[in-house]
Amino acid sequence: MSLSSHTSLVSFFDWVIRSSLMAGILVVLVLILQFLLRNKLEARWKYLLWLPVAIRLLLPWAPESSLSLYNVLSLEAITPRIHEQSQSSTIKKEAERISVAPVLAERSLTLETTGIEKESALNHEAETVQESRSWWSGFKQIGFSNVFMLVWLAGVLFLTVKTVYDQLRLKQSLREGRTIETPLLSSLFHEEKQRLGVKRKVRFVASESIPGPSVVGFNKPVIVISPSLLGALQKDQLQYILAHEFAHIKRWDVVVNWIMHMILILHWFNPLIWLAVHKVREDQEMACDACALDRLSPQQSSAYGQTIIHVLEYFSSSHHQPGLVGLSATHKQMKKRLLMIKHFHNKSYHLSIFGMMVILALGSVTLVNAKGSNAGQGVQTALNQLDQGSSRAIQVSSEYLAAEKQELAYEEVRAKAIKERDELIKAVPAEDKKFIEDEINRVRELAQNSGDTYIMYHKYAKLNKGGHDLSYWGIANHYSTYEDYFKKASTLNGSILQQPANLPEGYQFSKATIKGPLEGEFYVDLRAEGKDSGKLVYTKKFDWNEAGLILLDYTNGKDTLTLSQYKMSDYERTLMARIEGFEYESSRYGKRVFGSDGKQYKYSLYTKSDLTKEQLLGILKAALKK
Repeated sequence: MSLSSHTSLVSFFDWVIRSSLMAGILVVLVLILQFLLRNKLEARWKYLLWLPVAIRLLLPWAPESSLSLYNVLSLEAITPRIHEQSQSSTIKKEAERISVAPVLAERSLTLETTGIEKESALNHEAETVQESRSWWSGFKQIGFSNVFMLVWLAGVLFLTVKTVYDQLRLKQSLREGRTIETPLLSSLFHEEKQRLGVKRKVRFVASESIPGPSVVGFNKPVIVISPSLLGALQKDQLQYILAHEFAHIKRWDVVVNWIMHMILILHWFNPLIWLAVHKVREDQEMACDACALDRLSPQQSSAYGQTIIHVLEYFSSSHHQPGLVGLSATHKQMKKRLLMIKHFHNKSYHLSIFGMMVILALGSVTLVNAKGSNAGQGVQTALNQLDQGSSRAIQVSSEYLAAEKQELAYEEVRAKAIKERDELIKAVPAEDKKFIEDEINRVRELAQNSGDTYIMYHKYAKLNKGGHDLSYWGIANHYSTYEDYFKKASTLNGSILQQPANLPEGYQFSKATIKGPLEGEFYVDLRAEGKDSGKLVYTKKFDWNEAGLILLDYTNGKDTLTLSQYKMSDYERTLMARIEGFEYESSRYGKRVFGSDGKQYKYSLYTKSDLTKEQLLGILKAALKK
């Protein structure tokens, strides 16, 4: 490495060390402020308190000020500049190199006067001296600062390689995912996107390989949810999860996480920076909850909180990647989030003059460097100003006394509910659990062998997968030929899809699915009968005569056409009432035409082929002709 390159690296490392020490002091100050102002600052402003820390770590230069906090906490007393140590080490090496020159000249004269027989001995002595200097004296001249710099570089290289590896794995997992095109899920997805005001294109993908639900990427964001979670969530619960994930996209949290990760790579040796990144992620989730709640009605706050906690209990992941934002929380943070959601009101997410003043005051004493003159007096003045702000916050603590009591009471109620749930699960005798397992296996085999549909009511919903009181067996039928599909579909009441007569050349029938309805009087009666029976599980045969969902797939070996029909709920009928005729959507992920009969059913056609809008409309209309 050339001398100029080495000097530049040493100067950069000196900046990293000094900014890391200053940011470490700032981290402690932010934690103290968050503790003192915990009942005064809203979630968004607690999160923004970390902004000066990020700026301090990225700031290559800052003006000097007598108000700087670092006038009191002098970094020069903690550590001298590394490049000064390195320069003195370099000067020492150069001085020693120059001092060797006269010795070599003297030895060359000696060789001329003493003859050839002494040349070998002198060369051996010179080599011995040179080796001694290169291995022992040279090692001593390296110095602690240069050794530390090499260790730091090794850590940066390791974390960089690991980041690249993790991102490649994440992209591979994303490619293995499946784009969600189900009409019901798609309409709910687009509705929440519009509610949160997200203008960018966002994909909706199902994948078991990525901890979910989560947002991947910032340039082309993707919301990822595992298929098992989709099956366990009800419609309103999925709405709240999507609102949370769209809030992450709206707030550009993936970009923030990338910035934090880059900072962490440079400052990996500082435990306070690791603590700060951990706290930022916690506050980020709280601020994201506040953003989502600001777009929901006050009546939905409680259901939103229960949904988030339910998903965290079963699907939370502690593995963090910079290109991914997912639901995560410790048990302690889950309590804080519940309390924030419980006391949330819409103005909580809007402008807070107090929060702005705290951040400006914090930045004014930490984003400037120390000044030689009047340092102690200037910093003392700034600290006094911060003290006065903290004192004002403490003075209003009496106003929050009643709220604190309410929060404690709420915590007691929640702890009691959790305890009752755990006791309920423990109270179920082993023979009852064995009976439930045997009954599930029996009904599964019965549905497989008979081809009939059976719905099971669970007295202990907590023991059922997903925590729901119903499970379905044989609710969906699959067909490999159109004749088999049509034979079954013809026996059903209501509208059915038919094979279009105008299919493009080369397209052949691939598969079909008919799924029974998932709501109606049958389910109301089943729950009532199950409760009255007193049985641990109550099973009833479901002879449905109307399809809840029909899917027809046609393929030419390369592209696929998917026709769908499903029975709309009251909520979906309200949405579709705004649409006249058929609508057409096109994006880089595919094309879709959709519409409804205005009463019961919604129809759609999806494909990634190069067929035109007119061709797709013609195919869908042909499939609806009786």
